[in-house]
Amino acid sequence: NVIYTSESKSGGSKNALIRRIQQVLASEESWSLTYVPRETNRAADALAKMALLSGDSLRIFEVSPIRIKEILQEDNFVDNFLMNHPM
Repeated sequence: NVIYTSESKSGGSKNALIRRIQQVLASEESWSLTYVPRETNRAADALAKMALLSGDSLRIFEVSPIRIKEILQEDNFVDNFLMNHPM
């Protein structure tokens, strides 16, 4: 699952957002939070951009968005190519 949060454009409280994040994380069996530079992970960058453009304060994807699947397939292709064709 992919979960992203953003402060609502209507000026919602940061405390309410933090409480909602805590509720979501408490409901999950396990989770991790990792900083990933956008140059290193185009999928994370695309998800961050989706969060900024969306009017939603919280969105949970049960299935990855098509653009994210495309990015992951492209990244996998590049990784496999580099493993088989070292520079």
